[in-house]
Amino acid sequence: MGFWRSLRPSGREAAGAVAGGLAFATAFPPIPGVLLIFVCLVPIAVGVARAADSGAPARVAARLGVWFTVVGFGLALYWIAVALSLFTPLAFLAYIGTIIGMSALVALTTTSLFVARRLTRWPLAILLPAAWVSLEILLAYFSDLAFPWFPLGLAVARHPAWAQAADLSGVHGLSVWIAATNGLLADAWLAAKPSPGTAPAAAPAAALAAAGWRQAIRRRGVIVPLVVIVLLAAVVRGYGAWRLHTTVLEPLARIGIVQPNISEDEKMQRAMQGRFIVPLAALTRQEEARDHPVLMLWPETALPDFLTHRPDWTDSLRSLARDASTPILFGMLDYTIFGPGPDDWDYFNAAALVDSTGRLGTQPAYHKKYLVPIVERVPFLNPRWFSGVQYFGGFGRGTSARPFNLPFGKVGVLICYESIFPQQSRAYRRNGADVIVNLTNDAWFGQGTAPYQHESHLRLRAIETRVGIVRAANTGISEYIDPLGRSFGALPLFVAGTAAYMAQTTTLRSPYVVIGDWAAIACVATTLVLMGLAFVRRRAAARP
Repeated sequence: MGFWRSLRPSGREAAGAVAGGLAFATAFPPIPGVLLIFVCLVPIAVGVARAADSGAPARVAARLGVWFTVVGFGLALYWIAVALSLFTPLAFLAYIGTIIGMSALVALTTTSLFVARRLTRWPLAILLPAAWVSLEILLAYFSDLAFPWFPLGLAVARHPAWAQAADLSGVHGLSVWIAATNGLLADAWLAAKPSPGTAPAAAPAAALAAAGWRQAIRRRGVIVPLVVIVLLAAVVRGYGAWRLHTTVLEPLARIGIVQPNISEDEKMQRAMQGRFIVPLAALTRQEEARDHPVLMLWPETALPDFLTHRPDWTDSLRSLARDASTPILFGMLDYTIFGPGPDDWDYFNAAALVDSTGRLGTQPAYHKKYLVPIVERVPFLNPRWFSGVQYFGGFGRGTSARPFNLPFGKVGVLICYESIFPQQSRAYRRNGADVIVNLTNDAWFGQGTAPYQHESHLRLRAIETRVGIVRAANTGISEYIDPLGRSFGALPLFVAGTAAYMAQTTTLRSPYVVIGDWAAIACVATTLVLMGLAFVRRRAAARP
């Protein structure tokens, strides 16, 4: 009972957590609430700072983090329960487990913010980005549980003029700017409305005796953060305008895509799988005859079986590529054998290439590296234990980010939700990729917000790496995104069709590609140093 009682918020805490959570949940695509991302962290930041400044216990900060997550992430990730219900009746438990896990991580984040504030009394404009972006990095690199679906920077992905700064330090660099804006607003709020009986910590004791000085300090504490917010926005917007007008886009190749629009119910029925090649082949011939692409893309698991089990699929692929002299890059299942025993093999969500002469296997298949927790791989456990359970974590994990070599250049492949991991696209660009393609099957997302959020990540990947990205999705959204993050020729959801796009590239080597997440690493380092100092100070205080 004591644990649950400690999670019960006060009225002010509950109001702040609900307000911030609602703003967070409605700030991401496709909801047009992008401005809310700049204020969503203000209520909990103010609550944490007041608790730290007044000597309240750390559990106040943890409570704020928990209830912000329950409201914010709980609403924004509703689709987990809906989408996973196609695979397992335990989908709602997976959703609840996700929210509980996120609650623990966000509570850890708000607690670290509390500790840092109590230790340093630094402005939230510094402490909030350090704490929140550290959380984003943890979610991006958290091994089998990595799930960086909602970095703050995603909110501006569909606004190219505001998103161009992603090439400096990736999406997390944008998150630093957004979190700093939230922190500046929180600092202004605290200056305008200090806690009853307290004064701004930075004000000297002698100045507090004069009401005039007190008012001047408060006024400056409000005006200065607001001015900094405007200056930061002007710098980000100015940089975006400069990049949009000066980046030279070079035509690379015409790439065609097939959007077969095969429902998830059909894909899950083994008896239906033999029919998938027919619409894929028909749509491919139609696109090849109309636009003459130099590469055709089929979506993730367009052929949802091993080719060794389906010689008719292999024959169709070879004849399609050979007849039009057009290579096809397609999603399938693959396996590798690494020993003599009956269990010495792994199977993979994969992409393979049949070249323009109809040959398969001239280049190694790409094996998906970042796997969907539970559905594709059960976290931290041996996937062999689940090899007999459908849609429950038996996939092997790929290790390579080696692009496919084609006559026009090098092609990096992202399968499905690998598009939400900036480090994979960066690795492709560092390995010489001239263009990136995303093969995905979003049918299981349904008609909600998830397909649009998933697609929006790719706009940031294009800006970060400064290469074009062609997306082939089973049920949509198929499209082309240029190196400036602008979308062209998107096919609507749940409509069968084809398209061809003139993919572009650049000669730019963005700071993000060269250096990586330097701004985010600085945030993590700051947080770790402050937590270490707080630990040392506490140990010293505990000595007799």
